[in-house]
Amino acid sequence: MEFIAPKDVYSENVKIYSNKAQFVKSRLVLISIFRFLTFIGFVASVVFLIKGFSFYILSGSVLLFASFIFLIIKYISETKQLNHVRLLQKINEDEINALDFNYSVFDSGEKYINREHAFAYDLDLFGEGSVYQYLNRTTTLVGRELLAQNLLYPVLDKTIIYERQDAVKELAPKLVWRQNFMATGYSSPISEDDNKNILNWISEPVFYSNRWFFKWIVVLLPAISFILLGLNIFGGVHYSWFVISSLLQLFFASINLRKTNAEQNKVSKELEILKNYYRLIQFIEKESFNASQLVKLKSNLKVNNINAGAAFKNLIKIIDAFDTRLNLVAGFALNALLMWDLLCILRLDRWKLNYGINIENWMDTIAEFDVYCSKSNFYYNNQQYVFPVISDKSVLHVKELGHPLIPANRRVNNDFQINNFKEIVIITGANMAGKSTFLRTIGVNIVLALNGMPVCANEFEFRLFHLYTGMRTADSLKENESYFYAELKRLKHIIDKLKNNELIFVLLDEILKGTNSVDKAKGSWKFVEYIKDLGATGIVATHDLNLCEIEKYYPLNFMNKCFEVEIDNDQIRFDYKLRNGITKNMNATILMKQMGIFSN
Repeated sequence: MEFIAPKDVYSENVKIYSNKAQFVKSRLVLISIFRFLTFIGFVASVVFLIKGFSFYILSGSVLLFASFIFLIIKYISETKQLNHVRLLQKINEDEINALDFNYSVFDSGEKYINREHAFAYDLDLFGEGSVYQYLNRTTTLVGRELLAQNLLYPVLDKTIIYERQDAVKELAPKLVWRQNFMATGYSSPISEDDNKNILNWISEPVFYSNRWFFKWIVVLLPAISFILLGLNIFGGVHYSWFVISSLLQLFFASINLRKTNAEQNKVSKELEILKNYYRLIQFIEKESFNASQLVKLKSNLKVNNINAGAAFKNLIKIIDAFDTRLNLVAGFALNALLMWDLLCILRLDRWKLNYGINIENWMDTIAEFDVYCSKSNFYYNNQQYVFPVISDKSVLHVKELGHPLIPANRRVNNDFQINNFKEIVIITGANMAGKSTFLRTIGVNIVLALNGMPVCANEFEFRLFHLYTGMRTADSLKENESYFYAELKRLKHIIDKLKNNELIFVLLDEILKGTNSVDKAKGSWKFVEYIKDLGATGIVATHDLNLCEIEKYYPLNFMNKCFEVEIDNDQIRFDYKLRNGITKNMNATILMKQMGIFSN
């Protein structure tokens, strides 16, 4: 993708949409004025007609009334357009703020925080200021859920990862399409209850369509009524027969009124959400795609040569028609002549039987596109990032790797490499020298890589593996569990996975913190020695310099690296650069003196 400064594009878009919003607002003012004038003209024409009939006045009256209705419809349409333009303006304003690392406006995914997860809690994937919040541009509930599941449970499949990369690359330059898709999604927020109600309605068995009696009477009774009406007009029968047939239709409507009201209430409540899904599907169906993932997803929106958009449009028409019964006069007339309630329910049943089974799949397809919009937006905003290469050469080989949530002007990048499984890097360093941040940098970029997204690096090559971390173990009052026991449980979980022959990359920060230093040193040594034997690879950060001695015993399996700190007359300077070897300087005492904890 050719590099374009995204902030310049967003700033220009804000101006364009701001001007367009002003233009639409001025049109709305004109429409309001003309609508008022046509209404006054129509009222005046009616007054003149009452005083004395004139064909010309009648024609003018009809024309004015038609113009008044047209202007009402036009006003509604322009209002929707104004809302859409304002949403587009806000989307671009939010992206400008996000480029400055102010992304608090987006959903943080706090509900997905899980301390027991293999890596999510340690890597700050969810919550305020999280990776999820930085990535998330989803506009649907199913999209938000799917993005979270992607991050929590990456697919270790080379083909799928590369297909996802292709999809992200294709959608990234489609800025106008993506932002219009987002604005459409934002126009009608979808709650968890909305989706549940739709799926519950679809799963309910049909009642009327499975009974031949209702299928027949909905045709026969209206047909008989119109025949009787015709015969009455031509003098064949008395009008009372037509009245009796109409009353019979109203009788059937009344005995099914409770069931009819319940059905109509269910579908009408979700009409706006269905319309929103329809508009989102239209955006997908009208766009051309080349990436295999996107082509495959788009094909999911076709069933028996019928597009999902057409099916949704048909459902919306049925519900709109059903809602005419809410007008008492129209409802009375339609049920007396056409058995309208039963007719609409039968049409809904037919739609449910033909397409209901596909609704969840169509919602999932919308969610997939929603997620791809987020991933592509991430790439568009970070066009200098690279797409990872999956290779058998190295377990992990990176150059100029940085944390994507740290601004470029403050970010310090590092090179790093692990060639084979059973190799473990021991990292030492002073407090605040960068050990934990480096572990999170590795972990977050691995999660991005496994999700088919670009990573914050100049080069990134890796093998497919499961990621496990141990960095923020906490005790649990609820489970009556001590800190040390919670940590042991997490380490045991890693051991169990290794014994199950899983390829595992571990990120461990100061293991066995919950015990005394002697016990910690012995336990740490035995643990890293054991996971090496089981085939683990990864990084262990520690303050325990004794653990670094393990390199002498297993030079092919362990390597020492460090983050060093420069100390000059009690002044501390960090460069956050990863070096070979063991750290030489510690800074706890100096930091305590600087904070005034003690003076000597």
